[in-house]
Amino acid sequence: MSDTQIDTSTNSIEPLRELFYGHYRFQYLSAACQFGLFELLGREPGITRKEVAERLGIQEQPARILLLGCTSAGLLRKEEDRYFNTPVSEPLAGKLDDIPAAFVPWEQQINYRPMFWFYESLKEYSNVGLQREIPGASPTLYGRLAEDPAKETVFHNMMGSVSRVMAEELVDRLDLSKVTHLLDIGGGTAVNATHLARRWPHLQITIADLPTVAERANEKIASLGLSDRVRAVGLDVFKDEFPKGCDAVLFGHFLEIWSIERNRELIAKAARAVESGASLFVATPEAYDDETGPDVAAALSAYFLTIASGEGMVYTMREYEEWASEVGFEATGRLSVGIGDAVITGVKR
Repeated sequence: MSDTQIDTSTNSIEPLRELFYGHYRFQYLSAACQFGLFELLGREPGITRKEVAERLGIQEQPARILLLGCTSAGLLRKEEDRYFNTPVSEPLAGKLDDIPAAFVPWEQQINYRPMFWFYESLKEYSNVGLQREIPGASPTLYGRLAEDPAKETVFHNMMGSVSRVMAEELVDRLDLSKVTHLLDIGGGTAVNATHLARRWPHLQITIADLPTVAERANEKIASLGLSDRVRAVGLDVFKDEFPKGCDAVLFGHFLEIWSIERNRELIAKAARAVESGASLFVATPEAYDDETGPDVAAALSAYFLTIASGEGMVYTMREYEEWASEVGFEATGRLSVGIGDAVITGVKR
C-alpha cells in the first residue's frame, strides 16, 4: 500500500464505526430504560420476544428492533429465543433514581439535544446548546432548571446520587479532627455537609450558596436535626466576600463549572476568608495532569462549555494546586474519591 492510499479494511475503520454508532447505542439504552426493559428481565429472565412485546405494550416488530439493538450493544444476552440481562445492564434493573440508572435520563432529557451545538459552542466560547435547546432567560443551566420542575428533578436525582457516593467516601478520607468550622462553597442541598457533620460531631459547617438553594438546604438540615451545627447562608459567591471565622474551606463539585479567571478569584476569596493554618479542599472530577483523559473529563468538559455555564471544564489537579499557591495555600495531597473524582488538599501558609 502506498503512502497516499487509505486503509479501508474492516479492522482499520472499526474504531471509527464505534464513534459513528455511539448515538444509536445510547438511544437503544435510553429507550430500554424508559420502557423498563432491564427491570422486566430482572424480574422475568428468559422471556421471549413476543412476551417482551406484550409486557412493554408495544408491537412485536418494534420489540424486535429494540432487542436487536440492546443485544448488539452487549446490554442483553440471547439464548435461542429467550433474552437475559448482562453484567452491563444488571445495574440498570434496580433503583432508577440512583447510580448508574440516574445518568440515563440526565443524558437523554438534558444533554442530548444541546450537545448537537458543541461545534458552535467551541467557535463562540459560549453555551450555545443551552441557548438553543433549553428555554429560559438564565445564562446557566442551573437557573433554567428552576423553571422546569421535571428536568430539575432529573438533574437533582443524578447530581444527588453522585454527591452521595462522593460524600460517603469523603467522610472516611478527609481528616477533619482538627477542623472546627468548615465553609462549604456552593454546597447545594447539604449532601456533603450533612455527611461530614454526622462523621465529625464537633464540627460546625456553614454552606454558602444562592438564597433559594440555601433555603432548601436549611429545610433539609432541620429535618435531619442538624441545625445546631450546620446552616446555609444565601449569597452570590461571585459578588460577595466569603463568611469569615472558619478554619477550612471546601469547594465540592463547583469550580469545574467556571472559567479559570473566576476560579482564581474564588480561591483568592477563600484565602482572604481564613487565617494561616486553615485547610483547603477542592473536590472535583479528575483530569490527568498531561491532559490526555480520562473520558469522563472530556465528556464533562463538553457539557460545561455547551450547556452548563459556557465557560467551565474539568481542570487538572496541577492547575488547582497552582491557583491555590498563588494566593497563599500550600498543596498537601491528592485523594481519589467517588466516581472518577479527586480531592486536592492544601493549607494556608
